[in-house]
This record gives sequence, C-alpha cells and structure tokens, in this order.
Amino acid sequence: MLEFILTGLLGALLIAACCLNIYELLRHAWSLLPRLTWPPHVRVLAVVASMFLAHIINIWLFGFVYYVLHYYELGTLTGAEISNGHYKLDIFGCLYFSAVIYSTLGLGDITPQGALRMITGVEGLTGFILIGWTVSFTYLAMQKFWELPHRRK
Repeated sequence: MLEFILTGLLGALLIAACCLNIYELLRHAWSLLPRLTWPPHVRVLAVVASMFLAHIINIWLFGFVYYVLHYYELGTLTGAEISNGHYKLDIFGCLYFSAVIYSTLGLGDITPQGALRMITGVEGLTGFILIGWTVSFTYLAMQKFWELPHRRK
C-alpha cells in the first residue's frame, strides 16, 4: 500500500515536470515565432521539431523512473520477450516501454507489475493530454504565422 502512495506522489511530480517542460517550450516558441524572419513553413517545422524534442524529454524522464523503480524493486516490467531472454530490461527497454505508454500506443508486449502500474497510468494520461496540447498549439501557430496566398499583403 505504501509503495502505491509513494508512486502516486512520484506520478504527481512527473506530471508537474512534464507539464512544465511543455509549457516552457510553448511559451518560448510563442515569443520567438514573431521575431523569426524564416519562411512561414520553416517556422512551423521548427515548432514541430521542438515539440518532438520536448515529448522525447518527457519519455526519457518516465523511462528513467521505470528503470530506477525496477532497480529498487518497487515493481517490474514483464512480458514474453523478457522472460524468454530475447529482450533485456535495461534503460533502453524502459525507454521503449515509456514511448509506447506515453504515445498511448499500448502494444501489450510488456506489462507493468507492482507499483509501476501507477506510474504507467499516470504516463498514459500525461502523454495523451500533452500531445493534445501541442497539437492545438501547432494549429494556433499555423493559423497565425502561416501565410496563405489570399492573406498576403
């Protein structure tokens, strides 16, 4: 019971860190976009590339937490590929699992056990919300900075 409470608190910290990461990126991008002299499509591509980077940072953050919690035996990741020895549960395995959960892809080849289940649920919801947030931001950036032929002055 205590490990679920602790991982719940850790999940809240992860949500805060991921939201702050995305928020700061969006804030800096929105202040920088009007000052850039790049063509509009390049500005939007820069926004998309920076959002990919921010999401990758969030995935790495969760992946690192999975690795640390597994190391301290507060839960583990299991699956047929792991138990057959084809797949080693190292940091890259944790990153793969994190990417699958964050993107809400949910392949099901690896499943969390123990307290990691709490973090997995938090990550899925966090990824879903933050991906939606960055998609809406991209739409707003395109709407404001993308020059359509009929809008040129």
